[in-house]
Amino acid sequence: MNRPIRVLLADDEPVILRGLKKLISWESLGLNIVGEACDGIELKAMIDSCLPDLIISDISMPGYSGIDIIREIHQAQRPIKVVFISAYQEFAYAQQAVQYGALDYLVKPVNTGQLEQVVIRAATAIRQESEEERNKEMLKSYERKNLSVTVEEQLEQLTDGNKAAAATLARMGNTAITRYASVCVIETDEYSGQPSRWEERERKLVEFALLNIIKETVDGRGNGYVFRKGERFGVLLQHEHLNEPQQLMEDLHHKINSFLKLQVSIGIGEPASGIEEAADSYQSALKALKFRYFAGLNRVISYPAEPLEAAVPLSALAAIQSSFPEALKSLDKERVKALTAELLETVRLLSGDSRNQAVSYVYNAVIQLEQDMADFGADAGLLNQGGKPLLEKLADAPTFCALRQEFEAVLSKMTDQLSCRSSGKEMPQLTQVKTYVEEHYAENITLESIAAMVYMNPYYFSSFFKKHTGQNFKNYVTEVRMSHAQRLLLQSDLMVYEIADRVGYNNARHFSDMFKKQFGKLPQEYKQSVRN
Repeated sequence: MNRPIRVLLADDEPVILRGLKKLISWESLGLNIVGEACDGIELKAMIDSCLPDLIISDISMPGYSGIDIIREIHQAQRPIKVVFISAYQEFAYAQQAVQYGALDYLVKPVNTGQLEQVVIRAATAIRQESEEERNKEMLKSYERKNLSVTVEEQLEQLTDGNKAAAATLARMGNTAITRYASVCVIETDEYSGQPSRWEERERKLVEFALLNIIKETVDGRGNGYVFRKGERFGVLLQHEHLNEPQQLMEDLHHKINSFLKLQVSIGIGEPASGIEEAADSYQSALKALKFRYFAGLNRVISYPAEPLEAAVPLSALAAIQSSFPEALKSLDKERVKALTAELLETVRLLSGDSRNQAVSYVYNAVIQLEQDMADFGADAGLLNQGGKPLLEKLADAPTFCALRQEFEAVLSKMTDQLSCRSSGKEMPQLTQVKTYVEEHYAENITLESIAAMVYMNPYYFSSFFKKHTGQNFKNYVTEVRMSHAQRLLLQSDLMVYEIADRVGYNNARHFSDMFKKQFGKLPQEYKQSVRN
């Protein structure tokens, strides 16, 4: 006990109360007088309001006697020490006081030595009992924690296929006899392959809150056990009716969304005939959870997940893809939209529950479209648009719906390019490049940096630029620089080396050579000839 011991004094004579307070140095002994009562009625009320550890009271007072008070304390099993004082020694009183656990019985007048001795003894007993109680609570807490860990370990083993764990759980008194046993798996949608938005400390707080609400919901039902597996939480439910897991998980999902403002996906496994078969239910719960890629995030999904239609032949995909080029070339947006829906539905059916398969089908479709459309001018490096390879973007899409959006973005890009081509407009990538060169010709412009700016590799960009402008990119940059150099040469008094620096050349001789190559004369010769 780190705090001061709380003392309550009681006597129907005020002079006695004043004397007790002054008789010893209470504070130096680690005690604090929290109240003074003048009769038994007041003492009884102050026990509840002041919460004393020690009462020093006259044994005979109006209202309630000291014996009445200690009897109530004894019957309520309150951990309060009592020391009685009395004007005379009476055996009957003393006998009753001892019977109800009084620590001591002092006869008035009480001197300093007597009071100090009994107070020290009381304080020692109170602190010792407080320490023992604290140790007991710590031991109980450790046992509860240890038991919880043991149960969780057995549940992990059980869902891993160790059927012997079922018998261990039964011996520990943690199972019941029911018709079914189902395993449910809960995972935050933060962990679905995307980088977490949480720092480590925040993540732990979220997991702690999530675990608490899962335990509270499951414990409130009964016959449910919560365990942890990696980044997921598992729940083993023993139940009589088939719809119980669905109802409980829907309730849990609603609470998590409402109270934690957190999106989670929950997979409900196929009911097993007993907890010995929990591993099968667990595996089917994982399969249900896996289907969230197609069903969408933040859902409760039961196994078997949404039944897919009859399988379609792979040739159906090829047939749809072959119709895209003509629809794109004719800029028939409605036809493109219809083909997109048909292709993606075919991909969904062919993929089963495989995310990787879906990504592969869509990526291959884009490759084929890129090849087919190259002849129409829609060849702007679509496989590497948006700052990172398209395959990586498709693989990072958290759901099939997001995959659809990435594919639609590719088609939109192709349509825009074909539209520019047919209308004679310059392609947006070329406009972007030319604008940049015009604004930054004095800086170090490289093929690699410009290619990265429009999300192409350097080799492809070099070919793309020449195909659509009819000239080499390096020659184009030189033309822009020489054009500005010509203007500065004729409209200013700058020296040749100053002009060279202003148009991106740090070597005046190299600049002069390039100028002569462009205009047939060295800068000073050219300037003189124009003036003449």
